[in-house]
Amino acid sequence: MKKSTGLLITILPIGLMTLLLFFLPERYLGTGTMVIVLYFGIIMLVLGKYIKRGDNAHLINGIDISFKEAKLPENIEKYSKDSKIVGNICFGMSSICFLVVIVYFIVINI
Repeated sequence: MKKSTGLLITILPIGLMTLLLFFLPERYLGTGTMVIVLYFGIIMLVLGKYIKRGDNAHLINGIDISFKEAKLPENIEKYSKDSKIVGNICFGMSSICFLVVIVYFIVINI
């Protein structure tokens, strides 16, 4: 993932968490944090699905290729293995985020 894309994805939850620190009572901070974790889980799920298609090698860090070159059939075949690995990592991270949120809300409601 390019640095600019990563920064844009992380700006919103950092801003939300800062607002939560100032405006929410202390008892809601855990829930607010879990909302941010859920946001990261959704972003990772969408990003993993998008990258796993194979024609988005330009999003993977370490592959210096333009958007138009990434859409060429020979480059799709060339970078498909890397795309699947990175996509699976994103899927795994989203699963962990969802699991943390689910466990947190189950523990809170007991």
